Amino acid sequence: MTISQKEKREIVKRLHHIKGQLGGIEKMLDDDRSVKEVYAQLKAVEKGLHQAIYVVMDDQLKKHFAEVLAERLALCPGDCDDAERLQFLRNEFTKLNLKELIDELAWLRNSLNSVKTVNITIPKEVRKR
Repeated sequence: MTISQKEKREIVKRLHHIKGQLGGIEKMLDDDRSVKEVYAQLKAVEKGLHQAIYVVMDDQLKKHFAEVLAERLALCPGDCDDAERLQFLRNEFTKLNLKELIDELAWLRNSLNSVKTVNITIPKEVRKR
């Protein structure tokens, strides 16, 4: 997966802003500003970095999530134990925040691995009955 031009522009914009903030923090240190003031600016830089990471992760993670979800849905024709949760994820995953998306992706991957394991270990003769 690659980063889109729109994402690149957004990240570069954030990095330029962060670069300016870092220069300001350096000046604050040279001017012997208070720890509280320096800390506040460092937290602002941290937030800016998190936002830049989010720009990359959000889109890429949603694309990956959609791929894994599609693979899992293909193994559940609508009558599996997880059908309701899978349909919910199919309809709502674009609205999930990053933490929820990561948590659901972990569940989805475990579910997918379990289904693949079950499908592999059950002999064909048994599955045909």
